[in-house]
Formats: sequence, C-alpha cells, structure tokens
Amino acid sequence: MSNKRQMLFLKALTLVNASHKGLILPFLPLFLSFRGFSSVEIGTILGIAPMVSIVAQPFFGYISDKYKTIKGLLLFLYFAVIAISFSIFFSTSFIIVFISFVAFHFVMSPAGPLLDSMAIKSLGSKKRDQYGKIRLWGSVGFAFTAVVSGPILGFIGIRNIYILFWILILLLISLTLFLKDNNHSADPVSLQGVKEVLTNKGFIIFLFLCFLVMIPHRMNDTMLVLHLEDLGATTFLVGAAWALAAFSEVPVFYFLTQKVLQFHHLFLLGIVAMFFTIRWLLYAFIQSAEWIVFFQISQGLTFGLFWLVALQTAVSFVPNHLRSTGQALLMSTCFGLGGAVGGTAGGAILDNFGSQTMYQLMAAMTFLAMIGIFTSYKLKQSSVEG
Repeated sequence: MSNKRQMLFLKALTLVNASHKGLILPFLPLFLSFRGFSSVEIGTILGIAPMVSIVAQPFFGYISDKYKTIKGLLLFLYFAVIAISFSIFFSTSFIIVFISFVAFHFVMSPAGPLLDSMAIKSLGSKKRDQYGKIRLWGSVGFAFTAVVSGPILGFIGIRNIYILFWILILLLISLTLFLKDNNHSADPVSLQGVKEVLTNKGFIIFLFLCFLVMIPHRMNDTMLVLHLEDLGATTFLVGAAWALAAFSEVPVFYFLTQKVLQFHHLFLLGIVAMFFTIRWLLYAFIQSAEWIVFFQISQGLTFGLFWLVALQTAVSFVPNHLRSTGQALLMSTCFGLGGAVGGTAGGAILDNFGSQTMYQLMAAMTFLAMIGIFTSYKLKQSSVEG
C-alpha cells in the first residue's frame, strides 16, 4: 500500500473512531438517565469506569510495541467492543452496566492512542509536524456525529442509541482491514525499556501537570449534558454543543501543529490552563443554555491546543520503539485517571452544590494548575540559564 493510501485510511479511521465518542459522550448520559439512573450513578459509571484505561492503554500499547502490530490489535478490540456493548444497552442494573462499562473502556480506550501511534509512525520523523492534519479529522467526525445523532435519536428514540453505535463500530472494522502495519522500529521491546519511561522524571512531572489540567475538563465532559438539560436545552442543542466544540479544534490542529514545536511545552501548557480558567468562569455564571452552547467554541483554544502540546511533548520524551507505550501513558493519565476523578467528583458536586459551584471549583483548580505550571517553567528556565 502506498503511503498516500495509508494516510487516507488513517484519516478515515480517525474520523470514525472519534465519531463513536461524538455519540457516546453527549448522549449516553441521556440514555442512562432515560433508563432511570441518578446523576451520581451516571457520574460513577462514566467517571470511575474509565480508570481501567490507566491499565488498558499502557498494556495494549506495550503489546503493540512488543509484537509490532497495530492493525491486528485494533481488529480484536473493535470486535470485543461489540460483544461487551450488549450489556450496556440492554441492562437496567447499575452493577451490570458499571462492570460492562469498565470492560468496554478496557477494549475501546486503547484504540485512540494506537491510531495516533500509527499516524506518527507512518508520517516519520521528518513529517511529524503534519500529525495535526490527520488528528483534525477526529474533530470533524466527532462534530458531525454529535450534530446528526441528535435529530436521529429524536426520531428513533434515545433507547435505540445502540443501532447508531454498532453501525459506527462495523465501519471501523471495515476500514481497519485496509490498513498496513509499517514503520515499526527494529529495536526489541522489554519491560526494562518501559521502566525507563516510567522513571523519566521530566516525563512523569509533565504527566502530573497534564492530569491537573484535565480533571476539570473531564468533569465538564461528564456533566455538561446534565447541566444543559437543567437549563432547558433540547436534544438538538446538546448535539450542537459537542459539535461546536469539536469543530473549533479543526483550525487549531490544522494551523498550529508546527507552531507548538517552536515554544517550550510548559509555557504553552500554562497558556492552556489560563484559557481553561476563563472558560470555566464563564460557564459558572452564564445561565443560558444557548450561550453555554456558543462558548463551546472555546474548546479549540483549550483542549485542542492542550492535546497538540501534550502529544508532541510525550513523543519527544520516549524512544521511537516505545512510542505506543508513551502515548498510551499520556492517554491513560489524562482520560483514564483524569476522567475517573473528574467524573466522580463532578457528579457528587453537581448533586450536592449545583452546577455553578462545580464550574467555580473547576476554574479554581485550573488557576492553581496554571500557577504550578508557570512556576515549573520559570524554574526550568532558571536552571538552563544557570
């Protein structure tokens, strides 16, 4: 397969892989609410369950590096997702749905970092700055699905969400068949190499700072739908909120991929934390669903910029033959651990204190993270100059 065709299928896979998130993130909370689960139960299901990705993503990243295959692993994971999803969509038991969602995340969460790894490996070191032009298709897929799913689910009913989900997974399987495993390093992969990554002090500090920024972001991911519903938002507005957020990432991924390489990662991460602080303060005091939906456009300068900085930095910290492992550790820290803390805390705060207090606390957290990041940046600069 030519590299041009490989890039084409990677873009298509990135688009469809993000599309399932454009269905699950905005509408699964509504589906669970329809099934009679409380906001605390929903927060627990969507928040605690992703903790499994802390183990799953590095585990499958290591398996991929060890056996030098991404395609075969993706096919296995997608088939497993279909089998597990039956319990999520057809059970009304909290325990069964919770356990099923844990298993769901164990097999679904590694797909994103594996695709990112294949994209960067296929681009090669000379074209690494083109990664954003592949990743932007994920934002397009997410946004398109979020917009289209609202009216479709309004027509067929939220209870039939599984139909759309299975269509997307079957499409992912079909596209994966056309991929080619390539550009794998000949260097052997061992647990000792993984230990070296985990004992890299600079990498671990960076992961911790990313974790602090991502807790409020994942809190918003989990609770935004319920917040909008309390403000009287329609199903269409819920889909539009996620669509605007995803579309706002596209120009960031397209135009800023090369630019972020020109600045220190800690400086840019501090800027991102500042933008997040402003965003959560706005959400705390705006009581209009329409305006909240409009300000979802700030996702580009918050999460979009964050992910470009985080991924490019993670790649620079780890050797080529452990790239899937390094990217998986980043994903599991931000979306696994960050999602677990953010989702669970968000549900508890929303139930006991309301959404305004929740967003105020989120703004305070990112503000403190911003201070910590800029302090780390200043110390780093001083040590270099010294």
